[in-house]
Amino acid sequence: MQALTLKSDRAIAELFYQVTHSGNLTRTESHGLRELCQSALSEDARDAVNRLLHATRRGWVRISD
Repeated sequence: MQALTLKSDRAIAELFYQVTHSGNLTRTESHGLRELCQSALSEDARDAVNRLLHATRRGWVRISD
């Protein structure tokens, strides 16, 4: 479980960096983030996911196809 958590934390960090610089999130990535919220994540990873989802709700990040 620890290795899976570290792998998912790194993937979330990379996605967070990419989305904050581009301002775009694909629908697939958005659905994946919502599913990740249901799984066991570290506190930092959960905060990053929540920030990305909040940014999409506020319109700061666009969802593209």
